[in-house]
Amino acid sequence: MKYGRQSVKIGKKLIIMIIGLAILGTGVLLGTILHSSQEQIATLIDRELENMANNEARQLAAWTESYFNLARSLAQLMEAYEEIDAGDRRFFYNITLKQVAEGNPEVAAVWTCWEPNALDGLDAQYANTRGTDATGRFISHWFRTTGGIELNALKDYTVSGPGDFYLIPLQTGIETAVEPVVYTIDGADALLTSLAVPVKPNGKVLGVVGIDITMSKFQSGVAAIMPYKGSFAEVFSNGGLVVTGQFDLSLIGQSMLDTEKEIAGDYLSEYVNAVKTGSPYSFSNLVKKPDGTKVWYKVICMPFSMGKTTTPWALALGLPYTVIDAPVLRMLRISIVISVIMLLAIAIGAFLISRSISSPIKYMMKAFSAVGEGDLTQRLDFHRGDEIGDMAGVFNGTLDKIKSLMETIKSHSVSLFDIGNELAHNMTETAAAINEITAGIQNIKGRVINQSASVTETNSTMEQITVNIDKLNSQVDRQSLSMSQSSLAIEQMLTNIRSVTQTLIKNSDNVKGLINASEVGRMGLQEVTTDIREIARESEGLLEINTVMENIASQTDLLSMNAAIEAAHAGDAGKGFAVVADEIRKLAENSGEQSKTISTVLKKIKDSIDKITKSTGSVLEKFEAIDSGIRIVSNQEENIRNAMREQGEGSKQILEALEQLTEMTRMVKGGSEEMLEGSKQVIEESRNLELATQEISNEMNEMATGAEQINAAVSRVHTISGENRGNIEILVREVSRFKIA
Repeated sequence: MKYGRQSVKIGKKLIIMIIGLAILGTGVLLGTILHSSQEQIATLIDRELENMANNEARQLAAWTESYFNLARSLAQLMEAYEEIDAGDRRFFYNITLKQVAEGNPEVAAVWTCWEPNALDGLDAQYANTRGTDATGRFISHWFRTTGGIELNALKDYTVSGPGDFYLIPLQTGIETAVEPVVYTIDGADALLTSLAVPVKPNGKVLGVVGIDITMSKFQSGVAAIMPYKGSFAEVFSNGGLVVTGQFDLSLIGQSMLDTEKEIAGDYLSEYVNAVKTGSPYSFSNLVKKPDGTKVWYKVICMPFSMGKTTTPWALALGLPYTVIDAPVLRMLRISIVISVIMLLAIAIGAFLISRSISSPIKYMMKAFSAVGEGDLTQRLDFHRGDEIGDMAGVFNGTLDKIKSLMETIKSHSVSLFDIGNELAHNMTETAAAINEITAGIQNIKGRVINQSASVTETNSTMEQITVNIDKLNSQVDRQSLSMSQSSLAIEQMLTNIRSVTQTLIKNSDNVKGLINASEVGRMGLQEVTTDIREIARESEGLLEINTVMENIASQTDLLSMNAAIEAAHAGDAGKGFAVVADEIRKLAENSGEQSKTISTVLKKIKDSIDKITKSTGSVLEKFEAIDSGIRIVSNQEENIRNAMREQGEGSKQILEALEQLTEMTRMVKGGSEEMLEGSKQVIEESRNLELATQEISNEMNEMATGAEQINAAVSRVHTISGENRGNIEILVREVSRFKIA
């Protein structure tokens, strides 16, 4: 009865001890595994989140880089403006800007702004034309509408307006990505930024060329960054404006000082400063979501530069801790289930084992106690034929073997300890080397991805350049034809000028003869006038003589009357005298009539002479006017002849310039054909490089996977090596306790 009671107590204790130790060991193991798993998962997710932020930031930078390359190409083209005729520069550049806007649907506008009279010195000639202002300044702005591409004058480019997109690159001479601004495009508000590149031939900034892009590309790209449920992504400009977002799209275009208070909390000022200075930044905070719930978030902010600007933007990724803890909680549930099953199995096994071993334990307690102290010289001296006797024999034989084993272990434990230390040290170095190799492979993998994106963008850009060169070749052909036609027209004009000059020379001789003839006629008319005036004076004397003759006729008539009266008084004696008196009277009457006739004729002659005198004076005045007009015509003809001579010389110079320009056009055409052929070869090589890059990327992915597997294996071996070293130390310490002699 006593044996039985002791057997039951020992069995219960053994069961309780085994189950308790199993629960404790399971709990410690479970806690250790969960804690280690949580740290590793959090570290992996942090790395993944950081790598994702880096990769997405590079993609955003690469996307903007393609538009900066487009703006740089336009700037380089405009820096060679002196190679284009001044009168054709505006037309050529407007056509180029329009083609760029038409060929890039994602571009909202393409513009350029030049300093006054910097392009061609013809601002006054182009005042108030399309693409200029009241001064004629070249400020073309090609923008996209629902109807296509339209042109107007660029606005707000001076100090009176915002002007950052023009004034910053003008004053600094470097590329600029200006702060986004909300613009109305086709009746809808859109967030837009300008990528501006200065035009600086010979190092002096004369103008700026820019590409306006909307943030819709950023928005669609960032919206796709959803690595886990509940995560978010945002892009901020260097000035702290919200460019894209996922929680609340109405916050786009506002300052992050106002929009990120709930997300950043006490980290807001450091968060904003990191965005402005372009520094990586991360923090954890309890965030209140739009639906009112509060969730702990891990936020990583990664800067990215656009082009060669000095004002980087930033991409922020936020991940809820529920995502980080989800694998741990899932592992915890699985571990609890497994632990319960294991504990049940252990409890059943413990009960069965305790039943089978509890009975003979008291017979072995003393020997076990001694053996527990390390005394392997103890023996069980049982002379029984039952199982206890057999167990005693087996136990004694086992102790002999353990003694022999302890002797061997003692002899080899020291060398095993040294080997364990060396193995642990080597595995530490191996783990560090594998980590460096893995980091290098990941870095090369990222660079290969960037190279692939760059090669793709380069291929697209070269294809666009090839199309533009082909168009330029066609334009050069048309220009060459126009030059030939212009040259023929100028040669014809030069021939006409020579003909006109010869005609003017002949006209000059005729005008000189006309001047001489006019002078002779005027002198002759003056002599005639003098003679007529002399005749007029003599006619006046004749009138006076006629008056005297009339008086004489009147006196003679009176005398004949008196003679007739006296003859009548004398009677017959006076008859003869009467006849004489009658004849005298008749003579007086005839003389009076002739005098009247002469007087009438003289008066008519005098009137005619007076009229002739007046007419001669008028004619003389007209001769003087004709002479003056002829001299004026002569002077003007001389001026025209000199002008025609200068125009002939100018036409010769223009013809020579056209010949030179035609030769330059041939050279440009040859160069453009060579450029076209070279561009095609570059495109072909870019495609080959893209294929090679893709193959390298695939190989790097396989290498990265293999390196991760090796890293995991080395980490496991390193852990086992450490455990082995600890076990060896324990083994040496424990073995040294055993007494074998």
